[in-house]
Amino acid sequence: MSELVVVLVGVCAVLVLWRLARTRGAAPEDGYALAVSDFGSNAGSRAQPAAELYHWQALGRFDFPVIDTERHRAVLQAALAQLGPMCMATLHAPKEVGGRVEVRVGDHRVGFLSDGDASRFQRRLAYESRPGQTSQCGARIVTHTEGGRQSITILLDLKPFRH
Repeated sequence: MSELVVVLVGVCAVLVLWRLARTRGAAPEDGYALAVSDFGSNAGSRAQPAAELYHWQALGRFDFPVIDTERHRAVLQAALAQLGPMCMATLHAPKEVGGRVEVRVGDHRVGFLSDGDASRFQRRLAYESRPGQTSQCGARIVTHTEGGRQSITILLDLKPFRH
C-alpha cells in the first residue's frame, strides 16, 4: 500500500510541475503568438528588446493589407504552419518620411506597406513622438483559393490611415 501512495504522490508532483511549466510558456494574453527568428531558433536574431518596440493597440480588425507578399510566400507558409493564423508583425520604418516600411514576422520579411500607406504610417509614428521607431502589431495570415490557385497574404491589425 505504501508503494502505491509513493507512486501516486510522484505522479501528482509530475503533473503539478508540468502544469506550472506549461502556463509559463503559454502564448501572450492577447491571443497572439510572438514570432521568433527562423520560427523557433534565436540564432542570428535582429529582434530589438521589448522596451524599444512600440506596440500598436489591438483593434481586432485585420483589414490593413501588406503588399509584395507573393514573393515571400514560402516564409508566410512556414509562419502559418508554425504559429497559426494569428501572430505579431514587426514594422521597420526609416526615420525620414518617404522610405519603405518593411513588415517582418520574426526575422523574415513578408512584405511592405504600399508607398502611400508607408508615408502615412511614418507620419503617424512621428505624431506619436516615435519617428523611425520599430513597432509591432497583431497580424493574421490568410490563404485564398481562386480558380485552383492558392495565394497567401498577411493583414495587419492597424487603424486605417486617412488619405
